[in-house]
Amino acid sequence: MMASEEVALLPRKYSPRSRVSAVALALAAVAAVAIGTVAVSYGPTVLGAGLAMRGVTSRMGVNTNVGITRDVAVNSRQRKWEIREHSREPIKMGMMGTKAGMTMYYDDAGICHPVTVIALEEGNYVTQVKSKETDGYEAIQVAYKECRDRTIPWPERQHLRKHGQVKAMKHLREFKPSDISGYEPGQQLKAEELFSVGDLVDVSGTSVGKGFQGSVKRWNMARGPMTHGSKSHRQHGSIGCSATPSRVYKGLKMAGNMGNERRTIKKLPVMLVNDEDKYIVVRGSVPGKRGSLVEIRPTKLVGVHV
Repeated sequence: MMASEEVALLPRKYSPRSRVSAVALALAAVAAVAIGTVAVSYGPTVLGAGLAMRGVTSRMGVNTNVGITRDVAVNSRQRKWEIREHSREPIKMGMMGTKAGMTMYYDDAGICHPVTVIALEEGNYVTQVKSKETDGYEAIQVAYKECRDRTIPWPERQHLRKHGQVKAMKHLREFKPSDISGYEPGQQLKAEELFSVGDLVDVSGTSVGKGFQGSVKRWNMARGPMTHGSKSHRQHGSIGCSATPSRVYKGLKMAGNMGNERRTIKKLPVMLVNDEDKYIVVRGSVPGKRGSLVEIRPTKLVGVHV
């Protein structure tokens, strides 16, 4: 159909200006179809121009999909899950330790690093290997920090004796590595086999408890004026309207217990590892006070491990 025939088929109520617009749209559609057909035949450069014209005409309300066929390779960024399906690195095993304190460490270049020393007390024994057949998921249960028999419950004591004849241990934790085939009950984990200098680890523990604290210290709120007759120096202030909603919103930041919560510090580099002296040194601070329990796990990087 020619452009003149399309104009003849338009209703009479259209104004001359609208007829000119309709003619322009029809010509643009014909040109887009022609350019798209030539682009498929003569290469990607012309194809880009044809697709650009298609974008312009489609925004104008003209259907230009007729007669255009493309065979374009799928970009790797569009389907990463198909191309990188088997390129994930396995998640390694972790272990437990005791925070010994912080100190300074000078490397070979003379740079001073703030480090935390994590002591490895008696323990880190594998007490149970959980599988999907028996437990519904895969995990390694580890026992840490030897203690007297009477300080733990009788069922837990029998559980340790049943799996590997392990002595009484104070703490039990589970780790979920990608492969559980190399672990057996009664096996003791070695730090030098799990970590090396330069590895990134996540350290989890219980933060230091600060007790009941006000909103200024707990949430870093601004205080009121300290002079000129002010009577609200470190008070919280308003907690809501009286008429609407006539209640206090849930989750409002107020005074309360601060600290004593489980926290995880991620991506801490390992500076030193020693199985003979039983310690691991990481750069940075970790949760908890001296003598508290910490869990050391290899860092999970998005796109690498998960």
